[in-house]
Amino acid sequence: MNSKEISILFVEDDEEVRVEISNFLEKQSFKNIYIAKDGREGLKKYYKYKPDIVLTDLTMPILNGLEMSREIKKSDVTTPILLITSHFEREITETIVDIGIDASLFKPISFSRLEKILDKYINRILQQRKFQKEHKLLEEYKGAIDVSASVTKTDIHGVITYVNDAFCSMSGYSREELIGRKHNIVKHPDTEISTYMDMWKTIINKKVWQGRIKNLKKSGETFYEYSVIVPILNEENEIEEFIALRQDITDLFNQEQYLKKRIKEEVNKNLKHHREREDARLLEEKFSTIGKMAAGITHEINTPLTYVRGNLEMMIQDINKLDESIKQKVYLQEDSKTILDGVNRIASIVESMREMASQTNELPQPGNIYSSLITALTLSNNKAKFISNIFIQDELFKIGMDKDSYSFMAPIQKQRIEQVFIIIINNALDVLKLTKNFEERFLKIIIKESDTFILVSFQDNGGGIDEAMLSKIFAPFQSNKEEGGMGIGLNVAKRIVDDHGGKINPSNFEDGALFQVYLPKNIHKSKK
Repeated sequence: MNSKEISILFVEDDEEVRVEISNFLEKQSFKNIYIAKDGREGLKKYYKYKPDIVLTDLTMPILNGLEMSREIKKSDVTTPILLITSHFEREITETIVDIGIDASLFKPISFSRLEKILDKYINRILQQRKFQKEHKLLEEYKGAIDVSASVTKTDIHGVITYVNDAFCSMSGYSREELIGRKHNIVKHPDTEISTYMDMWKTIINKKVWQGRIKNLKKSGETFYEYSVIVPILNEENEIEEFIALRQDITDLFNQEQYLKKRIKEEVNKNLKHHREREDARLLEEKFSTIGKMAAGITHEINTPLTYVRGNLEMMIQDINKLDESIKQKVYLQEDSKTILDGVNRIASIVESMREMASQTNELPQPGNIYSSLITALTLSNNKAKFISNIFIQDELFKIGMDKDSYSFMAPIQKQRIEQVFIIIINNALDVLKLTKNFEERFLKIIIKESDTFILVSFQDNGGGIDEAMLSKIFAPFQSNKEEGGMGIGLNVAKRIVDDHGGKINPSNFEDGALFQVYLPKNIHKSKK
């Protein structure tokens, strides 16, 4: 009898019988055993302790077993009540049925029968608890997926059977317009038929398909999504339906197009520049140009790469939480790990290029620190919008904010200073996503100036910096991020600020970290 998680209330007015049955119950290792001498006392203890099972005598003074049972069933009809009686009258039997008493035992008590009946209801209660727990867990999984991605389900013919609010918002269609329609309702004519053929061939063979698709909203506007489509199998290992998790990557796609354009412009510009230079410093100038181009390329690549990696890692966390009974879990884990390894390799190359490119001879030019912050926040927005609100000068950051709303002028190398801001912002976001929920998180950026310095403060509520890390936070290859990292970001940021004659002060403030970046308002020589 698995009774260690079960509590029982035993009500009996006869002291001899009460002692005998109580001793029996003690041997069954119940979690709690509550004893009462009559129905009124039993009812009070029921309301106070809410036991899982009630075992009661029928004939008792003050309040008999039937009267007490009737009140208990009014409070919770699911509580099993086992009635001990020596009466066989028709009226009592009918009342027992009317009240909903679950089982009857006749005196003298057979302890083997009592044990068998108790075991039956204990198992039933434990099964109900297990079902409720699993149901709650499934609801939490569904809620987590609905929050993090657009979700659709289709039958084996591609007819939509379920969509969540996120997909309705992404596609522009209502739930009523989508349910019962084929998924090609959002198909874009530019998407090649081979893409759909590959998709169908993969999922019909019970494998997971993933890739980028160009689609059409109801309004006719184009949007891009990254989809993971999983075939769901029944007990006979036959496909029952398909579930797709989708991420809107329209902004990422547009940034990629912008990056390609920028790269082309930079390449053409530098090729023309190289042809025009014929003096003895040609080789040195070539390396300088390549360095600038590498800085620009890595600067532009890092933001969408961080966005892809962050979303992929969140997807991996969701996959790891899937029940082990789901057959596709292993394939999902293997495929997602392969993708993450590739992304991390790219990130490593990008970080190395950026570090190398930071050695620049570009002279500082007068620049608006506020404008550079808006640029950095814009490049970090794809990551930030899934993690935390960001406030600049006490105003919620939004794409398209006027870069000249404030003027804080200082001589800077614009792209390198923006790189510093992106490193600090991304570090804060990496910490924030591990704590609290979206509504509770914040990153506040405040710019102030004195006669000699512009001060930019970054304050978050992500729990702060480990005291052991504060003294070596700018050392290369030092990182305590749970999700990993090369650990050179802050080292690069400090070197850039040092080159400007400024300084970075990290500290803990209230329930988070505070980074203060001081940039001189006049040109200082680099401190080597």
